[in-house]
Amino acid sequence: MRAPVIRLSDSARRALQEAAVDAGGDPLRMRISYRFNHDLFFGLRAEGDLDVDCGGITILLDPSSAQRADGLSIDFVSGPDGAGFTIENPNEPPRVRQISATELKAMMDGRLSFELVDVRTEDERAIAKIEGSRLLNEEGHDYLLSLDRNTTILFHCHHGIRSQSAAEYFLRENGFRNLYNLRGGIDAWSQLVDPSVPRY
Repeated sequence: MRAPVIRLSDSARRALQEAAVDAGGDPLRMRISYRFNHDLFFGLRAEGDLDVDCGGITILLDPSSAQRADGLSIDFVSGPDGAGFTIENPNEPPRVRQISATELKAMMDGRLSFELVDVRTEDERAIAKIEGSRLLNEEGHDYLLSLDRNTTILFHCHHGIRSQSAAEYFLRENGFRNLYNLRGGIDAWSQLVDPSVPRY
């Protein structure tokens, strides 16, 4: 089996080198489940592991994980929610990703291009709304269906449950690929970003 190509950013390489000091000599491993959950950790070598040289850092992968890893990129980033590794895997099928209220605010401040969709009822929207959002009524539904399937769309509701279902529907039934759910919904937005938005 050919070893996959894995790219590390400079910040990821530094963070892994620092973590290796505390690892007690155990090698760095990555496990990628069939659902594309990524686990990066220090652990013992297992029979059948593939050694992947990532520019001076070796990552061990079991054969199943190696089949899912080609082209993978690892970065280490700092943000409002702390620091950590981010993994981009081009082999991963599209899925609904979670986004925090502070990450949504950063997207708005950065003037990134996306659609913000409110899946709550009109009565709920009359109580509280996030400026710039579009109600998912019949007109809103038709508008979304007119968009390119690579459009970034963020869904929100009161606490993040209904919006998760709506995002999964647009992923599964309509082929959209860049879908996000606002974790904690408009309630999290009120608490973490804009306290002028009423809580209910």
